Amino acid sequence: MKRQTIQRVLLTAIVGSSLLAQGACGLNGKSSLPLQGQDTSNVQFNPLRYLTNEFPDSVKLKRNGHLLEFCPDNTCDGFASRADVPQSELRDFAYLYEYFFSGFVVLKEWREHPDATNAANRVLSKVPYSDCRRATERGTARCILLDRSRGGRIRLMFVRYDENERNVVPEDVAKMLSATAQ
Repeated sequence: MKRQTIQRVLLTAIVGSSLLAQGACGLNGKSSLPLQGQDTSNVQFNPLRYLTNEFPDSVKLKRNGHLLEFCPDNTCDGFASRADVPQSELRDFAYLYEYFFSGFVVLKEWREHPDATNAANRVLSKVPYSDCRRATERGTARCILLDRSRGGRIRLMFVRYDENERNVVPEDVAKMLSATAQ
């Protein structure tokens, strides 16, 4: 074997084992690296981690990830999606609602934190939401929430836990967003 061929084989083995060690290959050995031209800006991005960093144990996922509740106290903002809605879309919806429109007073200080703001901007910049670009971030968020709630794709609800009972009141997304207009 030529020296160059041996060097290539060794280099390939080293790079391959390095990628495996870094988790770039799945358990089946197939590469999970993005394909050329694929949007990598939001791969594995979960904006809710910025919410749970400030409010531990406040976010609950139920019904195979199609029901999400944010409960900083005994009251919650609830978000339910149809089975065909990706969990990432439900998480984005919930985050945008909490960041821009939720009436929870405890969120005021959190909204001013740079990480929370950066996460909101990162959600707003996702390619699937590009048709909703508006003059303000809040306007863009409103457009995304209205668009994703059409036809019951994602529903908003007020949830309260009293005396070990779950009480749910469905909310109209359009009315809630107009009531919180600035």
